[in-house]
Amino acid sequence: MSWTAALALAAGLAAGCKDLFPHRSPGETLWRKNCSECHGLDGAGNTVQYMGNPWADLTDDQWKTGGGDPTSFESVVHDGVFGEMPAFPDLTHEQVRILYEYLRELRHQSKPPGGSPS
Repeated sequence: MSWTAALALAAGLAAGCKDLFPHRSPGETLWRKNCSECHGLDGAGNTVQYMGNPWADLTDDQWKTGGGDPTSFESVVHDGVFGEMPAFPDLTHEQVRILYEYLRELRHQSKPPGGSPS
């Protein structure tokens, strides 16, 4: 198979990911796109790049920069952490809220009383 054909096949598969994996929630989709490379698919930080870095594990309660509440989480996501985490200023408030809720799922936390935080 030529490189051109292989690239075309890969592009076709990438474009069809939503069709291949329709069960993924918006939170999981955003997580995989923006967070999983460093924090892992499960949020535990067991990735090649960050294995052994305790701050990459978001499933425990040892967060270096707070982040446990929706407001500080959004601040960390938008601004990043110098030398540790890139900033994601293009994510909307709604996308960050969806990421926060998905992280709560990864942490096996129930939704707070009265629904999701804003």
